[in-house]
Parts: sequence; C-alpha cells; structure tokens
Amino acid sequence: MKRWFLSRRFGGILWHFVFAGLFIGLSLFLLGVLKGVTWYLVSSALRVLSGIGILAVSRRLFGKDWRDILSLCGAKDALLAGSGFLLFFVYYVVTVVSGFGGITGLTPGIFLSRVLLQQIATGFYEELNYRYLLLQGERQTGKSPGMKLLLVPGSAVLFGLLHCVTGWSTYTFLQTGVLGFAFAVIFFVSGNLVIPMLLHFLYDVIANLAPFVTWNHTALFDGLNSAFEIMLAGMCMVSLVILVLDIRKTARSSV
Repeated sequence: MKRWFLSRRFGGILWHFVFAGLFIGLSLFLLGVLKGVTWYLVSSALRVLSGIGILAVSRRLFGKDWRDILSLCGAKDALLAGSGFLLFFVYYVVTVVSGFGGITGLTPGIFLSRVLLQQIATGFYEELNYRYLLLQGERQTGKSPGMKLLLVPGSAVLFGLLHCVTGWSTYTFLQTGVLGFAFAVIFFVSGNLVIPMLLHFLYDVIANLAPFVTWNHTALFDGLNSAFEIMLAGMCMVSLVILVLDIRKTARSSV
C-alpha cells in the first residue's frame, strides 16, 4: 500500500480520497456545531489547511514544490483551453447584470467571510484536490488516450458528487460536474492551476452573491436565464473537443 501511495501515476488519486474524506468528514461535523460568520471563517481555514497539506504531499509524489504548482507558466494555453468556460462566464455575467435589482440581507461579515474568504479558499483547495491530485499523475506519466478520456471526466463526476454530500440533487450534480470538467480540461491541457483557481473564484463569488440579489425580471434577463442549461451544455462540448484534440496531438507527437 505504501508503494501505491507514493506512485507517481496513481498516488495522487489515492491521496485525493484521503484529503476529500478528511475534509468532508470535518466539514459535516463542524457544520453541525457552527453557524454564520464563524462557520464560514472556520470552513475557509479548513480549506486552506487542506490545500497546504496537498502541496506538501505533492512535493513527495510529483517532485514539484508550491512555486511550480502555483506558477503562471502556461497561462496563455490555460486561457485557450478555457475558452468554453470563458464564453459561458461572459454569458453568466451579462445575465446577472441584466437582471440585477439590488442587494438585500447581505451583512459586511457575511460578505467578507462567505463571498470572499471562503471562495478564495474554495478555489485554492478544490483545484488542488479535484484537479491537481487527480490528474497530475496521468499528465506526467500516462500514455493511454483511453485513460485520459476516462480520468478527466471522472474527476468531474467526483467534483459533482462533492456538492451533493449534504443532499442529492441531480441538477446540482450535473451543473457542478460540468463546471468541474471545464476546469479539469484547462489544467490537464495546460498544466496551469492558477488560472482555474482564479476562474473558479470569480464564478463562485457571483454564485454566492446571487441569493442576496433582488432580480428585475426583464425580458432580456428572463430570456438569457432560460438558456442557462443550454450554455452549460455548450461549454461542456467545447471543453470536450479541446480535450480530445489535445489527446490526439499528444498521441501523434509520441509516435
């Protein structure tokens, strides 16, 4: 078992489940005793500590320290690989702006702890665990196109399941899974983890502001909002095409 946990190709997958299990277990326990701003602050700290732990393990597994993992190298390739998500994000922002009527019920404490701090910590931890740990081994050592086509969507499935821990929702599973797939393609194709972290944070900030927004149901807003699932599907298809093209390019170059 020790050899598997230190395997460059598969060790990251095993460590992913260790960190995910610890994080989910502690979060569910703390969620039962903490509420409001205190919960969001403690939850943020737990995410940051989990991310630091992953960075420490990754150094042993993949021979990369935090400077390598959190580098901006490959940012241009990451943005190109994320073109599907970027198009979706522009649509999402336009939709929100077109229906924005104001903010109600959002205190400064909730804004700082939930909307900002927790989402920064979430992007940091989740990209390290659900993208880096799950996919870096295959990026460094894998040569099978079939394994790549299995592992990248598989990481998205696990990401979707994470968001249904407190209660099953098919819609939540599919929505978060598709977003996770887009982030996974960005990292897998480019090797850059900072860009997915930033995009993850930006999306989550808007998503966590949404419950406090009063909406103006204009014709433009309702029309754009009704296309949300279509735009998600379009993002997924663009990301899938980018992944397949990258796998084919890698396969040709290795012949």
